Amino acid sequence: MNKLTKIISLAFACLFLFIGIKSTLDTKPYAELNDIKTFDGMILKLHCPHKGAAALSLENSALTFNLSVRFRADYCRDDESQTLLGKVVSLKARQVNGDFYQAYEIKTPEQVILTPEEIEADQGSSTFGMFFLALLIFAIVGYKSRKKT
Repeated sequence: MNKLTKIISLAFACLFLFIGIKSTLDTKPYAELNDIKTFDGMILKLHCPHKGAAALSLENSALTFNLSVRFRADYCRDDESQTLLGKVVSLKARQVNGDFYQAYEIKTPEQVILTPEEIEADQGSSTFGMFFLALLIFAIVGYKSRKKT
């Protein structure tokens, strides 16, 4: 491994470590959040990417609500996503950026669709992933830099 590759790899490792630390410091348990707003409306559109978390839009609203990875796995199949469209829901969400909100809880009169525990699990696993990626890069650079006898 040449010197430039080591420097670039270590820079990426430090970036991932920084993001992991920042994520750890910025993450609060749901019970400690005081800027949660409640939105009531009908689900107009589900945004279901192939990877990552899903999102939804409510009728008569320009806001986008980010959901969880588990929600995408449970409801973003062709047959499942159609059942949620048109349902009247109550959302508890927190503004994260402009018109984007992080939904923590989604309820219909019949069922609970999303819980705060699912969002906290997503946040915890992504933070762990950043630390793991940084550690892995440090380990690879260390392994490739060892002196051969």
